[in-house]
Amino acid sequence: MTEGRSPCSNLPLPLFAAVMGLSGLGLVWHAAESHWALTVPVSSLIGILSALVFVLLLAGYVCKAVNAPGAVLEEIRHPVRINFLPAISISLLLLGIQAQQVLPAASLWLWGSGAVLHLALTVGIVTRWLGGEQPVAAINPAWFIPAVGNVLVPLAAAPAGYLQLAWFFFATGMLFWVVLGVMVFHRLITGPALEPPMRPTLAVLVAPPSVAFLAWLAMTGEAGIGGTLLFYMAVITALLVLAQVPAFARLPFFPSWWAYTFPSAAFTVAVFRYTEATTVGGEALLVALTGAVTVLLIGISGMTLRAMYRGTLHA
Repeated sequence: MTEGRSPCSNLPLPLFAAVMGLSGLGLVWHAAESHWALTVPVSSLIGILSALVFVLLLAGYVCKAVNAPGAVLEEIRHPVRINFLPAISISLLLLGIQAQQVLPAASLWLWGSGAVLHLALTVGIVTRWLGGEQPVAAINPAWFIPAVGNVLVPLAAAPAGYLQLAWFFFATGMLFWVVLGVMVFHRLITGPALEPPMRPTLAVLVAPPSVAFLAWLAMTGEAGIGGTLLFYMAVITALLVLAQVPAFARLPFFPSWWAYTFPSAAFTVAVFRYTEATTVGGEALLVALTGAVTVLLIGISGMTLRAMYRGTLHA
């Protein structure tokens, strides 16, 4: 088959962020079910949907690799799109975290393979960065994706009893979050404005402190000073991103819109856990955040399906 002729040849790598977003929504509803003692297993249904979407996307991307290997190599060599490759390993981690309560054996395999793959991708991508000559204009919040995956590992590893492994991945993620944070903010402040398809990645800024707080809580069992600092870092970052909503609303739809979803979900789960750990917060805020994230996911899912129907998803 001629390269590019297969429908799967246009499957964009950033679309794997959809699995992250759906899994994040599942974690939001798991937190809601626990907090409000809900009996409807919404989180389990979302978890099944997340797994199904992951399998379909993975099959589609394998199809793309077979039918359009040049397009896959182009994405891997691209200074921006390469940072969405770890979304595959993060998806495995999130699916493993969601399966912990119902399928512990499968959960171990999922998050374990995700952790190994993510560590390999982190080392590979950072090694590439250290090679130098990365264009300054290519630096954007999507560079956080390799780092975010590392701080997700403790959410599965700590409850499973792998505490030292959890601390290793937490330290790895925090190191790159600090380093990349300086680089990304310097580029955003002094460099050219992000191109429209990349502007949704500004939401990714919310994810590292939100997930780091959840990881801290999983490893230590309490918010403490460290957890409190991480949580309020997430709050101020969320407020900065919230101020960008009017600008976001004027953008046309791109697959990168999925970058809004997982950070929003991670922040919502962080608010749930901080409220439960400290009794700071309110039920109205939790209801509003849960509703907002759910509507956001439904809306972006609908726009994605419409783009698929029109054949413009690759745009």
